[in-house]
Amino acid sequence: MTVEMAGDTAGTARLALGRRRLMAGALATGGMAFGAGLAWPTGAHAAGIPPAERMPFAVRRGDDFIGQHTVSFRRDGARVEVAVEAAFEVKIAFITAWRYRHQNREVWEGGRLISVDSVTYDDGTDLRVTARATASGLEVEGRDGRFTAPADTLSTSWWNADVVNRSQVLDTQNGVLRSFRANPGPWETVTAAGRPVRARGYTLSGDFDLRIWYSDQDQWVKMRFDARGEPVDYRLQPNGAVLVGAS
Repeated sequence: MTVEMAGDTAGTARLALGRRRLMAGALATGGMAFGAGLAWPTGAHAAGIPPAERMPFAVRRGDDFIGQHTVSFRRDGARVEVAVEAAFEVKIAFITAWRYRHQNREVWEGGRLISVDSVTYDDGTDLRVTARATASGLEVEGRDGRFTAPADTLSTSWWNADVVNRSQVLDTQNGVLRSFRANPGPWETVTAAGRPVRARGYTLSGDFDLRIWYSDQDQWVKMRFDARGEPVDYRLQPNGAVLVGAS
């Protein structure tokens, strides 16, 4: 579908900038994780991971569908593999003006992020990020080189609801730390995966400017931010939904 942007490429650039700030390395992807040293839940599913182990989001700017963002999980005891896939495309007069692709693979063990491998194509720019847990912390290599992040660092895959209790997070698109503050709103009812869900929205400010919702089961269910004066909405779809032109 075509996104009306008054025909100017400057608008597209601003939309791309908004996406880069939002993704901070990779969207996809909502849930709750735990600080270093805490055990991963052993019940029906780890907190924040849906029973279907897949979270597909349809992404719209205003009334226009611009792409999709999916987070998938694979569990093996205390080890959880997280796969994030995001694809966006903005068209002006049926011509593609901006294209974005992001793939991120994370491994969590015992509630700790132990590895990240991401590749991003941002409208002509290729980015890669790797991170590995070591005795001294999380060793990251990204856009600005190598550095060591704290061992309990969370990522911008967003599935981990504990992110709202932090002040820094690893941008898995660029491989840098982002600082922010999360202010909670009231509990409310939102539509997620085709049904009403009790959730709380958090407003993130600082290096982010967005609002993100987590359910009372600590699952990521919704996100919203502005791009050139129009809202961009992440809407959780039923697992197995076909997202092309999703509502």
